[in-house]
Amino acid sequence: MHELDPTNLEQAALLHLLDQSNDCLFLTGKAGTGKSTLLRYIKEHTRKRHVVLASTGIAALNVGGQTIHSFFKLPLRPLPPDDPELSTARNQIYQTLRYTAAQRELIRSLELIIIDEVSMVRADVVDAIDRILRAYSRYRTLPFGGIQILFVGDLYQLEPVITGEERGILDRFYRTHFFFGAQVFVHHRPPITIELTKVYRQSDPTFVGILDRIRCAQASQTDLNSLNQRYAPEYQPQDEELVITLGTKRRQVSAINERQLGLIAEPAHSFVGQIEGEFPETSLPTEESLVLKVGAQVMFIHNDRDKRWVNGTIARVERIEAEEGHVYVRLEDGAIYLVEPQTWENQRYTYDEEERRIRTLVVGRFTQLPLKLAWAITTHKSQGLTFDRVIIDFSDRAFAAGQAYVALSRCRSLEGMYLRSPLSRRDVIVSLDVPRFYAHANNEGEITASLERAEAQRGYIEACQLWNRGAYAEAITALSGAIERSNELSHPTLRRMLASKLQRVPQLQRQLEEQRRHIARQDELLRGLAQEHTQLGDECLSEVKDARAALRCYDKALRLDSRCLGSMIGRGRALLQLGKANEALRSLRSALELSPRSLEANYHFGHALHERRHYEEALQPLLKAFEIAPEHRPSCRLLVDVYERLEREDDAEFMRRHLRSISKKL
Repeated sequence: MHELDPTNLEQAALLHLLDQSNDCLFLTGKAGTGKSTLLRYIKEHTRKRHVVLASTGIAALNVGGQTIHSFFKLPLRPLPPDDPELSTARNQIYQTLRYTAAQRELIRSLELIIIDEVSMVRADVVDAIDRILRAYSRYRTLPFGGIQILFVGDLYQLEPVITGEERGILDRFYRTHFFFGAQVFVHHRPPITIELTKVYRQSDPTFVGILDRIRCAQASQTDLNSLNQRYAPEYQPQDEELVITLGTKRRQVSAINERQLGLIAEPAHSFVGQIEGEFPETSLPTEESLVLKVGAQVMFIHNDRDKRWVNGTIARVERIEAEEGHVYVRLEDGAIYLVEPQTWENQRYTYDEEERRIRTLVVGRFTQLPLKLAWAITTHKSQGLTFDRVIIDFSDRAFAAGQAYVALSRCRSLEGMYLRSPLSRRDVIVSLDVPRFYAHANNEGEITASLERAEAQRGYIEACQLWNRGAYAEAITALSGAIERSNELSHPTLRRMLASKLQRVPQLQRQLEEQRRHIARQDELLRGLAQEHTQLGDECLSEVKDARAALRCYDKALRLDSRCLGSMIGRGRALLQLGKANEALRSLRSALELSPRSLEANYHFGHALHERRHYEEALQPLLKAFEIAPEHRPSCRLLVDVYERLEREDDAEFMRRHLRSISKKL
């Protein structure tokens, strides 16, 4: 279990929004503010069905989740908004992704998606996620299909990696490549930003202040002078000192580790890890074949359950018992421990329909000593780690935005830092888009508005539930309160219309009670009440986007009037949205049997068969709808698509010409 700081107001605000609202959120904060701890707490305590995703395999391994690309099966290329392979036109997105029934059900079950290390997620990837979730969820008009997204990360740290070729494609669509530049946030409400400000990692307030200003590219000359007092180009650690070097390039870091290992006049021992099942090489937390020597400097890459070390603890190999495969290490405090192999699991998410919950499925395992050579490490791999003594080697000046801040904030104190080259103002790079976006962090107005919207939404749901139970007066009160809390239904005309409809229901209910003794008039009254429930069901489908509430309304209408054509059709539409295709077809077939000349019954029956890809069967009802109303454009458009899929191009062209002639008349 992970406990939180009860005095941290930003943590409390984030948890309150996550629990009460459905808005997209962005959790951020400088190094050492507890983002990872809060993320683990959310995973353990949230009541929402959720998955955790990350931009890289190692990051996904650290948070116990999947990569974004493996979960959504995204191609590893730019994904511009006009990408034809992710278009809903002609159902192309379904042909591209080819999700299994289990994958589709998993997406439909989600209430929350957590995306960690979002600083490295491009805007086009976020837009692709939005398109996929809309296509596979029940709420296609809502951002991300109505699923809440919690983005986690620090945009002042490492930025999205984009090649020149990718930039040439994406710059036509995006002003910035950070995740918040996605078009879904241009057309809809951007995420509410909660920035954690209390630092738990560094204890020196002067050093914390310098890091804050470096992070935002606001460092003074005094700050740079303070840091450059740690300039020590000739510094070499003593033999027993545990000091790690941070570099910008993998080849630079590998060269340091190989050189230092080669200087040790001890035999090398290779420890080969075991891979079971599916475990991509890019997700391995350490080398599959780990070469160690007595005296080698190593770093733990996993927290010890007995808390003897944590991820990032530096140690030195004290003894190797090759035949037994034992490795002993000495920590900085002199304690010597036998290091046991650790097993990492490669997980996939799946949905358990019986228990209606999301489960993790282990598809692969990797067992190896939780160690890696650690005379040097890249700045990128050092994210989330802290060290007592650090050599920062930026002598090649190969800086990217945020890299200087990441490197400097890895050290617990200024005294433990050694700079191979002096830091200048030009080395501190921050994208101008980031501070502009952060200007809205911890905005009390946005937080309050989000909570009010959430409260109003609960009011609408309560009103529907009361209506379905026949508590019409209470439903009016609940709906009125919801309208007062939300401006979305504040138009006076709409309010009068809704009130008028709602106020008729208690009157009908009283009349029904009075007329129970008069059997001859009962059917007419019941049909009228059934129509009211049918209208409410239609409103739930078209306005509230709540197919379950609509289904309850239609079922109630059919209990009142078993021959209510509108409810039969509406019930079929609602069941189709809920993924219950067979039940939907039965309901629509009953409507067609009741009224063979009904335009709506023929059209929706044909539409349901089309959704099931039964194109031959869909032709008859769609042609009947065309016969009844030749100018009914939805039927004509579906006929075009059916003919195309059946490769009847002449018929498809006829319908296309007919559609054009209709359009000219309008």
